[in-house]
Amino acid sequence: MIPRIGIPLVALLVLACQQPPTRETLHSRLPERPYSGIVRAGHTYYFAGRIGVTDSTRALTEGRTAAEVRNIMESYRGLFDELGLEFSDVVQGNVFLADVNDYAEMNAVYGEYFPTDPPARTTVAVAALPGGASAEIAFIAVRTAR
Repeated sequence: MIPRIGIPLVALLVLACQQPPTRETLHSRLPERPYSGIVRAGHTYYFAGRIGVTDSTRALTEGRTAAEVRNIMESYRGLFDELGLEFSDVVQGNVFLADVNDYAEMNAVYGEYFPTDPPARTTVAVAALPGGASAEIAFIAVRTAR
């Protein structure tokens, strides 16, 4: 007699036989920085944090955080275009603020890029950010079938 195998067991067997996703570094690290800019594993993309400091944003006082967040998000737009991704592919955001009082300013700009179904997000205040930035943002995105 052949035992009946339920669907969940069959699904587990199929998953166990699949190859693990390959890991690929898409934007390699600079020699002085021990991290990669973007790593892809299967359909998942892991982005290192980006800051939006420029000479003009450093000169700002009012609206500095908003300007930096817009620079960051537009930088991601360019990367996403290169990789065939969209903001709707982002599943996790991590936002770091040099001043927690800039939360509303950051949130207003960030929200423009996710008008519906925003990703999960963590926002934390930190003592300092690289380059004197007021914000840093890192994303995880999953390429979905379109």
